[in-house]
Amino acid sequence: MNECLNVKAQAQTWQKLSPLSLLYFVLHFVVRFVKDGLLNLAPVVVIFVTQVDNKLFWGSVALGVFAVGLVSYSVLYYLNFRFKVTDHEVILRKGVVKKERITLNFAKIQNVNIAVPFYFGPFNLVNCTFDAAGSAGQEVGLPGIVSDAGQTMRETIFNYKQQHQVSESDLTPEESELSNHQAEAQPTFSLSNVEVAKFGLMSSMMLLVLAGFAPFIEHIVSFSKARFVEPLMALLMPIIGSEQGASVVAVVTVLVCMIVLFISASVLGAVLRFYNYQLFVQGAKIKRVSGLLERHQMSVSTSKIQAIEIKQNWIGLILRRFVVTCKQVENSQNPAAKKGQSLIIPALRKGQIKQVLSFFGQECLPSAIPFAAIHSNFWRKNFVLFCVLPVLGANALVYLLFNQMLWWQSAVVLLLGLVLCIMRYKRYGFYSDGEKVFVRTGFIGQTVTIFSIYKVQQIQKTQTPMMRKAGLSTLTIQLACGRLRIPYLPNCLVTNFINLALYHTESTQRSWL
Repeated sequence: MNECLNVKAQAQTWQKLSPLSLLYFVLHFVVRFVKDGLLNLAPVVVIFVTQVDNKLFWGSVALGVFAVGLVSYSVLYYLNFRFKVTDHEVILRKGVVKKERITLNFAKIQNVNIAVPFYFGPFNLVNCTFDAAGSAGQEVGLPGIVSDAGQTMRETIFNYKQQHQVSESDLTPEESELSNHQAEAQPTFSLSNVEVAKFGLMSSMMLLVLAGFAPFIEHIVSFSKARFVEPLMALLMPIIGSEQGASVVAVVTVLVCMIVLFISASVLGAVLRFYNYQLFVQGAKIKRVSGLLERHQMSVSTSKIQAIEIKQNWIGLILRRFVVTCKQVENSQNPAAKKGQSLIIPALRKGQIKQVLSFFGQECLPSAIPFAAIHSNFWRKNFVLFCVLPVLGANALVYLLFNQMLWWQSAVVLLLGLVLCIMRYKRYGFYSDGEKVFVRTGFIGQTVTIFSIYKVQQIQKTQTPMMRKAGLSTLTIQLACGRLRIPYLPNCLVTNFINLALYHTESTQRSWL
């Protein structure tokens, strides 16, 4: 069936996927459940662990019901899945309860991504995904089609876009040929899997998971104490000889094991996503190939990149690693939908940043940028509002109630607050060379955002009465990928930049998209 697929002629009948696509649907719905539904089930999991007796039996029943429901839904989804490829569009029908019909014109397709899951490899099947502007929530994917059909479909779409001159940044015939033989080409840039694992250490996903379990911390602590700490204390008592010492060692051991478990999960997630990371620079296109269970391929046009973000969090400071993110247009109605379209280059050493930035026409390193600092009134205002006034209020309340003053506690809080306010103030920076803009933000770590001035969508200057008196302004820049805010800049600098941005947006012939 798939062998007869011909994307160059209009299909007269609806096509079905390979029966092996059932594997894809099962795994796809499992991943969706873990990403979207697991945190919502956290209260049920906590109640089950802490309150339900005979956990093995009821857990087996729950898993059995889940497995039967998952397989049944996947089979129904496969049976209702149909697609048609004409000479200028892809039409898809899918859904079990909610029926959907999606029509995607070749002219609206930005990228055609070919992925080879490990379970499709022996059967010469691939996943073919079409990314289109404004349709991130409904991207068209064809899992389980023949590899040659997917590559031919990709070439046909890019040729159609070129013939109709959809965008000057589309692939040329030479680039399309290089794309078809990507497996034979050498990657322009690659990362070792050790570096990929370091990115897992830098990720903040585990903090979100911990935040989801925060309301149930009391039940988790009591369960851990009964099931892990007390049995471990019984084992350590004969060795240590002290109940207090055994209690401390047992608690520390359980905490360390839990931390290691969460870190291991984060590292595993990074390896699954970015295993054997490779970048291929193909003219105006940059292609990423990575993945352990599924070799996913993502193509990004350099002209569609709205901003480049170079980030180093506090773990990155320790590991001396940076993360570069190439941001594309975000969907304002569903910001999470476009998150996956950002090209992430993880765990870069300082010496590798210049090489990566050169792929996007940016040669200057962030460390060499002469950033203009914001005014020191920023940290003074924050120190007074968030440190001095709360400390004075707390001391006044304690004095009225207990006739005492919190002298040394106040000194510690004020000293710590002063250090934090100055650190925050030092991280802000702004610079423009007339063509590009560099914005630095952060707290303990730092983030440098680079973008071209003609990409600016909206710009705003705001002043409070105190700022107006001091000749200062807050600059807010709206890009298609997000918003940047730089407070307490000199008013003349903000005014000059607004005039420069207006000149670029009015005079340039280049498209921001």
